[in-house]
Amino acid sequence: MDFSVIGKNYHRQDGLPKAKGTAKYVADLKFDNMLYGKILRSPHAHAKVLSIDITRAKELPGVIGIVTPEDCPETKFNMAGFPPGEDFPLPQDQLILTDHPLYVGDPICAVAAVSERVAEEALQLIDIEYEVLPHVIDRHEAIKDDAVQIKEDGNVISRFPLAWGDVDQAFAEADVIVENRYTTQKAYQCSIEPSSGVVAMWNDMKRLVVYSPTQMPHLVRRILAQALDVRPGDIEVIKPHVGGGFGSRLGVVACEPIAALLSKQTGKPVKIIYTREESLENTEQRHPITYEIKTAAKADGTLIGHDMKAIVDTGAYATHGPSIGILAGLWGLTMFKTPHVRYEGITTSTNTMYNGAYRGYGNPQSVWAVEQQMDLIAEKLNIDPIDLRRKNMLQEGDVWPWSGYPIESCGLPECLDKGEEIIGWKEKRANKQNDGVKKRGLGVATMMHVSGAKPILHELSSAFVKFNEDGTANLLIGSAEIGQGCNTALMQICAEELGINYEDVIVPENVNTDYTMFDIGSHASRQVYSTGHAVKKASAEAKEKLLQVASAMLGVHPNELDAKEGKIFVKKDPEKFVTHADANLEAHFRHDGKQIWGACSENPPGNPPVYAAHFAEVEVDVETGEIKVVNFVAAHDTGVMINPNLVYGQIQGAIQHGLGYSLTEEVQICQETGRVLNPDLVNYKVFTMEDMPDFDIVVVEAAAKSSSHGQKSVGESGLVPTAAAISNAVYDAIGVRITDLPITPEKVLKALGKLTPTV
Repeated sequence: MDFSVIGKNYHRQDGLPKAKGTAKYVADLKFDNMLYGKILRSPHAHAKVLSIDITRAKELPGVIGIVTPEDCPETKFNMAGFPPGEDFPLPQDQLILTDHPLYVGDPICAVAAVSERVAEEALQLIDIEYEVLPHVIDRHEAIKDDAVQIKEDGNVISRFPLAWGDVDQAFAEADVIVENRYTTQKAYQCSIEPSSGVVAMWNDMKRLVVYSPTQMPHLVRRILAQALDVRPGDIEVIKPHVGGGFGSRLGVVACEPIAALLSKQTGKPVKIIYTREESLENTEQRHPITYEIKTAAKADGTLIGHDMKAIVDTGAYATHGPSIGILAGLWGLTMFKTPHVRYEGITTSTNTMYNGAYRGYGNPQSVWAVEQQMDLIAEKLNIDPIDLRRKNMLQEGDVWPWSGYPIESCGLPECLDKGEEIIGWKEKRANKQNDGVKKRGLGVATMMHVSGAKPILHELSSAFVKFNEDGTANLLIGSAEIGQGCNTALMQICAEELGINYEDVIVPENVNTDYTMFDIGSHASRQVYSTGHAVKKASAEAKEKLLQVASAMLGVHPNELDAKEGKIFVKKDPEKFVTHADANLEAHFRHDGKQIWGACSENPPGNPPVYAAHFAEVEVDVETGEIKVVNFVAAHDTGVMINPNLVYGQIQGAIQHGLGYSLTEEVQICQETGRVLNPDLVNYKVFTMEDMPDFDIVVVEAAAKSSSHGQKSVGESGLVPTAAAISNAVYDAIGVRITDLPITPEKVLKALGKLTPTV
């Protein structure tokens, strides 16, 4: 495809203000008479509040407002950013403040004061009497019939059965069967900006204005309206710059309703900013999941059946739990051609901080299990693991069971070919020598991911494009730029379609629900595909009107014209042209003039999957258990790259997330108290740049037929297969399979029988 703007490495739209330090995040916002909010949280994993006495706190100088559960609407809500009335409704089980806390950290009261210091001091002066109740932390205990029940309707909030074919027959006819149990951990997104921060104020028109670093401004407005018992039209949500999301902001961030209550009580703006420790202890994280899976294959490696059960820990409140219970199976079970499948996804509550969306949305957990099953089958049948995947992969034209859509394009075969060559797969496997203390191993894992959530969710995106008299164009979109670079890519799509330069497209820094058209938000790696579709159609409508004006100026039919680099020219005589500025000036100021604009608001036409194959080479010290990733290759099919630098940046960042998830990261919770044991970045071990191995990134551009310019998604796929590739490599090195994430030195030594028991 011959593009002028697409495929080029233009600078990020938000790059300069971020580099100069002028970009405004919620923490930077200041307003006249602004107050500072702090939240009093439950110290118990499960309790009932018997009494609250705020007398002493109210008397503290500088305290302006205090809200308790009695000040809250009784309407329950779900913080997850899902539209209402979907096929998989989410339980509405949360209140703004509660007198029945279900985890250590559940909000009970909040204070607004003239400074954070005064607000924190006031929290110490609130007297609360609790009745401490029995709690359940472990998901396996929570689903038992005799478990402590923390919800009126029981701990299990959803069961999702899925089946096709005849699984029992498949296992009866199998030549090889592998069965295993895999567990994954609770993990923290760790965006640079702590996960929660908000400013709320009620203006003179009695409308609520909320500044929130959310990924879903329009859905936050709906959720806030439900929680506060007001109309959505009475709320204006403004999304300023955001310091990373990774799913942690997929809906209400956490404290928007609390800030709104404090602002309403005091009549002043209220800002609530979480510390890093508050963020780690009190924002949605990745669901821990336990898999029990049995897989059947024929002697030639053909997969014929999966039988899987998943236990999903959603924590104290439902949030995204039921949908993860579905996808925890769908992701892995639909990666390969498998004629017989049976799955049950059980989502349970526990007395822990609620879990939610995290980059990959259940796919890393699912792939972690299924891709290890693939290696087990390959080993039993003495088949190269890469060849086994080639044999069973879905191909272009096959229907992807996840979405029900035919696969538009598939670059996975090329990803496997290139990754295999770069890492030296055949040579290193043939010449493997592991006689010393440090053992080397190779691993591979593949994945499929989405370019949106259709058809599980409606994926409405909107765009409005208007020309100015100087030939520049304003692009108004409700999509949330959270650091991934989507505004830059969408500006390139707009510029390409309008025939103007990238620098001549203007996108506001902030999303404002009062002024931007509806967009469901930044989730499921959807923006460049779904919103890109809307941007192209809106831009095409504006361009059509522009060519009509230019045709009158040039004396030719509009079909004889094209536009590029700010000029509208006759195709057969490019030297005959008018500029975009000329045409728009004419349109604005002639007697029958109209401003030139275009709009689109609709669901995208499909959901093309993306693919990746990750290859890892590790070195394991069998004396210390230390794992070193010495080489890593990530081969990705992203469709056509709108901006290559952004694509490579997304893949690199996702690999870093994935390596931490594989080897170091886990939110550790005390089984006795329910408290987080490592609530800071000293003890929660994220993967840093110093930890990153040498790596190669390969991109295959298998164009999607349904997208505006052949693009698909990229934001999450780099994380998804990383843990499985590392796990398979560790097994190849030491000959013992570790099925519990993260793979720590302690677990390696325990698997090798070298861990000395403590007395």
